Amino acid sequence: MDHDVVIVEVSLPPAEAVLLQSLLQGEDGLATIRCMDPEKKRQQFWTTPQQLDDLYRWLDSLPNILHVEVTGEWCWQDNSREELWIGEQGENR
Repeated sequence: MDHDVVIVEVSLPPAEAVLLQSLLQGEDGLATIRCMDPEKKRQQFWTTPQQLDDLYRWLDSLPNILHVEVTGEWCWQDNSREELWIGEQGENR
């Protein structure tokens, strides 16, 4: 894989986002979590291609009280920065 970063997007109830973020903090270096959704229903895990399988294993191991659903996965590309910004903010920076 030629990319340095893989983004895995998940959907979950907003009330569970803090618990998910707290659990990730215990997994040193597995991923960085970002939320670019104003409704707080989507979270993005940013990780490396080498750690992607570990991230999916960790997501599968989460407690059943969390209702996490993977909704997308893509590789970060230099030319996608502007597209992501436009898509999330509705305007060009």
